[in-house]
Amino acid sequence: MRKKNTTTLSDENLLICVDDSREFSAAMNYACICAQKNKSGLILLYVIEEENFRHWKGVESIMREEQKDQAKEILNKHLAYIKKSYSFNVKTLIKRGEKLDTILKILNNKRNKIRNLILGLAIDKPENNKIISSLTGNLRKRLSLPITIVPGNL
Repeated sequence: MRKKNTTTLSDENLLICVDDSREFSAAMNYACICAQKNKSGLILLYVIEEENFRHWKGVESIMREEQKDQAKEILNKHLAYIKKSYSFNVKTLIKRGEKLDTILKILNNKRNKIRNLILGLAIDKPENNKIISSLTGNLRKRLSLPITIVPGNL
């Protein structure tokens, strides 16, 4: 059992974008170890991607509520695991929008005090690495912090 110590040396955070991929699990485990070791916090970000469903307002609002409930359920599952196994501050965020734009907005928000973005790398499906490709390619100039890329097969 790990030693429980809820004090943090800094109020800086690591950011990880939550999804249901295998590479996310590897990245989350790595992020938890880093947060514990460095006495920093962790922000779990779940992005609900907007869909172009504008036919019936009532149906759209029900769909949005169901998406939010699903996001809360997924975040709570990961939060329970982290709180059981580690002792550092964890925040959860649920945002709507395009995933890459949302990540950049969160990173550039000084209130979040993010010092590192941790992403999982899909080894067997390179097409799943669009965010990594974008952030290490043409959008790297918009970043002012390091990115840690964790292979999904760890």
